[in-house]
Amino acid sequence: MAIEHVERLHWILLALATALAFLFPELSPLSLAAGGVFMGVNVKLMKGVLRRVLAPSRTQRVGAAMGLLALKMCLFLGLLLLLFRRIPIDGLSFAVGATMFPLASVIAVLRSGETSQGEI
Repeated sequence: MAIEHVERLHWILLALATALAFLFPELSPLSLAAGGVFMGVNVKLMKGVLRRVLAPSRTQRVGAAMGLLALKMCLFLGLLLLLFRRIPIDGLSFAVGATMFPLASVIAVLRSGETSQGEI
């Protein structure tokens, strides 16, 4: 199963959840969409950094890549803090949007029928 499949499923689930949020007054569609976009961009950036780390020609640059991951994490946490302080975002709706990626991962694994070869 490719990560691109999970990403595509994430965006589909996010669009459906955002549309459904308009039916429930407890949820903010904008905050829900912001959480999903935040998670989607985060995964895309991590995927790019990890692909560079795991490239055979760049084995000597693992330290730099780990530094980039740490920098990305700090920037995203700072952006998240700024987002919640400056813009009226509903935390619950944001969290629902952010969970669309883990949900897409679970659905993709269940649909693929892949099982672990190891024992638990």
